[in-house]
Amino acid sequence: MNIRQLECFIEVAKTLNFTKAAQNLFLSQTVVTNHIRHLEESIGFPVFERDKKSVSLTENGAILLQEARQVIESSVSCQNLAFQLKTGYTGIIRLAYIRGIEQCILTGILGDFYQKYPNIHFELFRDGPDSVQQMLARNEVDGIFTFHPTLNEYYETILIQSFPLVAAVSKSHPFAAHTSVSYSRLIRETHVVFDSSNQKVTAPNLDNTLLKVAINTCTAVIPEFIVSYSSYEKYICYMPLTDLDISFDIYFIYRKTNQNLSFRHFLNNIRQVLQDT
Repeated sequence: MNIRQLECFIEVAKTLNFTKAAQNLFLSQTVVTNHIRHLEESIGFPVFERDKKSVSLTENGAILLQEARQVIESSVSCQNLAFQLKTGYTGIIRLAYIRGIEQCILTGILGDFYQKYPNIHFELFRDGPDSVQQMLARNEVDGIFTFHPTLNEYYETILIQSFPLVAAVSKSHPFAAHTSVSYSRLIRETHVVFDSSNQKVTAPNLDNTLLKVAINTCTAVIPEFIVSYSSYEKYICYMPLTDLDISFDIYFIYRKTNQNLSFRHFLNNIRQVLQDT
């Protein structure tokens, strides 16, 4: 028994006519007849009762027909899946990202891609910058979203978006009465979530930092996008920095040798989105 025999069986059962079935299958009547004969020989019973005037299903043939249709449907589904896997239209993409950016860019990027490729699924991991870098180094993920660019020759880095840095101060702090503040004044405060020596944010756990700002134990310099989802509006003022021309940059980093076909579609989509914005 094979797929072609079942296809002939289903078509003859549908038309109850070997000539019409052969025409529909673009085969000769002899070929269709031989397929049915070989099918009956392999299963050990006739599937059709036929004479010179008519063709009808046997009782066993009618029962087998239901299963044959399911087999053909499964075969078509399997072929479609194989094509999807071969071309990367079905698969899994593993991504890691630093805490916080899911609120500003990640939702839009992943959502846009999933609308276009609904059969490609994501496995997502959220952690600090050092941890996501290690996951990429161990080849546990296809790519990472982070604010630390890399100069590693084996990696490719794409700048996704740049955000200005703003000051965060408690509403009970003297600076709260101002509409802006200079970084040179802010850095003299108890605590600043910014390292001017290497121009990188040094406290990835911004939630704890904002809590400290809210109770006025420190001030902070944070990426502007944090303001839109912070739950501390009642306690914190956010204001521009007048003398700090540095942005908070988010990068996407991946291995140049990545062979995941689904991931290639993801990369192309990111580049297209960046080109359109």
